[in-house]
Amino acid sequence: MTDYTQIPGSGDAAAFPADPGIPLPQTERKTYNLSPYDGIFAWLSLPAGFLFVRYIVCMADGFLTTAFFLLAYLFCQIYLKCAGCKKSLPHRMLGAVICLFSISFSLTASPLLHGLCFAFLVPAMLWQLTAVRWGKGFVTRYFPLDLRDTVFHSSVQTGAAAAAIGESVRSSRFAGTAKTVLLGVLFTVPLTAIVGSLLAGADAGIEKLMDGMRDLISKNVSDIVLQLGFGIPAGMMLFGMLYAAVKGKNAPDTDGIHAEKLAKLRVIAPLGLYAGVTPVCLLYLIYVISQTSYLISVIAGKVPGGVVYSDYARRGFFELCGIAVINLIVILVLNGMAKHEGRRPKALTFYSTLLCCFTLFIIGTALTKMGLYVHAYGLTRLRLYTAWFMVLLAAGFLVLLVRQFLRRFPTAAVLTGTFLVMFAGLCFVRPDALIAEYNLTRFEQGTLADADIPMLCRLSEDAYIVLAKHPEAIEKAGMDDFWQKKLTNKIGFLDSHPTQSWNLSAVLLEIYAEQQA
Repeated sequence: MTDYTQIPGSGDAAAFPADPGIPLPQTERKTYNLSPYDGIFAWLSLPAGFLFVRYIVCMADGFLTTAFFLLAYLFCQIYLKCAGCKKSLPHRMLGAVICLFSISFSLTASPLLHGLCFAFLVPAMLWQLTAVRWGKGFVTRYFPLDLRDTVFHSSVQTGAAAAAIGESVRSSRFAGTAKTVLLGVLFTVPLTAIVGSLLAGADAGIEKLMDGMRDLISKNVSDIVLQLGFGIPAGMMLFGMLYAAVKGKNAPDTDGIHAEKLAKLRVIAPLGLYAGVTPVCLLYLIYVISQTSYLISVIAGKVPGGVVYSDYARRGFFELCGIAVINLIVILVLNGMAKHEGRRPKALTFYSTLLCCFTLFIIGTALTKMGLYVHAYGLTRLRLYTAWFMVLLAAGFLVLLVRQFLRRFPTAAVLTGTFLVMFAGLCFVRPDALIAEYNLTRFEQGTLADADIPMLCRLSEDAYIVLAKHPEAIEKAGMDDFWQKKLTNKIGFLDSHPTQSWNLSAVLLEIYAEQQA
């Protein structure tokens, strides 16, 4: 009799006889390097995921966000200690940076800034875990690539939480008891409901109590069920990221690997790159010559004849920003893909230096235009954030310029330190408050024609605190009624959404409203 083997996906039809001499492919079961404490942390990650979804994603963005990140950091440090990882001074410094930026959620009400801090803190915490595990420094030579690998590898261990929970249940002496209790509770739910309805019919007080409980449950149960539905997977993902960073299979010495990969990218003949970049450099040279007279006049406090002040200030800023970003890409391609062996070609250094200098001039021109524009029309959120980004970009090009002559220059460390300092300044200066203070002060001094009160009222509570301190400017602008209406609407929103008032600016604004009342 012939032995037939069912082919996966072919239903019940067995078309081919099995060959006993050829082994069938076996699906490899993924295994995890689990320790007894992994089960505890996996269980704790489930309520952590629920709290994250309920109080960070859905309801709050302030004091609770700070508390969540600080507790998450503590959670990670305890896990590191259980795993036997030792922290050095750079790791503790990175931990201090994480805790510092966690506080910014409480100090500002700007949703945009909260989003930027969130996008910064998650990779920073993952990198700290990886750095502690492998004994890496604050930054590495190929820090952007190492950080990319850390974030990527952390997203592929989502099954670690389920494995750890399952293992803890199988090895627990109380698993059977807990299962019995849970089944007993579920079995008695219908009985409890019947008894409750009978008692409610027998007594008016019990009926009122039962109605209140039913209203409370019906009002919140749908939200809680939905948040649990997203929170439990989120918690399992959080544990998977933690497990991957501390116990995942990452190579501890990645410098050689990254250097080899980057060397393989050097496939373009340098002459072709130089030929492509030369026309661009000639255009930049013409632009520099054409802008020199304008810049000298602007520095002297004048605008050349035939040029309208506002048109000069407004025109071309964002185009110049785009050119600066394109130049950064060109320089990276030029240095990363030019084929050469041995010593670095002098022509490569020349063209890279030329592009850096031209870009710094372009950034200087763009910032000059922005300075004129702000002086004429005041600050807005877009103008402030764009100017901040351009200053950050200028710092990056300065580092690249130095790098062309000092090949051992710690580029990654300097760029990371520069970014941290500038990002901290952006977070803790509270941009919306700065915008309101600048416009209102200049309007009171008579150096700004319009404070743009409607625009300021579209900002966060940070700006409202400043507006409350400048009643003379609001009265001078003839916006008293408009301001009172906006303030009343904002306070009403905070009262009806109490979780949105869990930050310093919102608390101060509510105190101000109570004093005014």
